[in-house]
Amino acid sequence: MSTTASPPNSKSVADILRSVPDENAFYFYVGEGAPSGLKATSLREFLAQVEIAAPDSVAFHAHRGDFEKWVRMLGDPTLAKQLSTVSSQNLSPEETKMKMIRIIRMRVGKLRKLAHEPE
Repeated sequence: MSTTASPPNSKSVADILRSVPDENAFYFYVGEGAPSGLKATSLREFLAQVEIAAPDSVAFHAHRGDFEKWVRMLGDPTLAKQLSTVSSQNLSPEETKMKMIRIIRMRVGKLRKLAHEPE
């Protein structure tokens, strides 16, 4: 039996932090049928793109549940649930973006520590 620490009910930390191929990347939109030109192929890249995405784009995806679905595909149900709680709140696009950034940043930091990666 393995004694390595990994998030419960999820893939290994390395799997969650991995880069995925373009066909599995997260593509940001500003609205229905309106791509923003931003994409993320890893959780770290996702954080960077959420930080520079327009608040309306973040809110668009948050309210549709897109972020949670993509994070679940990466294998992190914990982060997906945290993002879902923000999506269900009645926040402005700016507030939604700031909360999402804070949650993703904290989760990436925790996962990087578990993976013993340098900051």
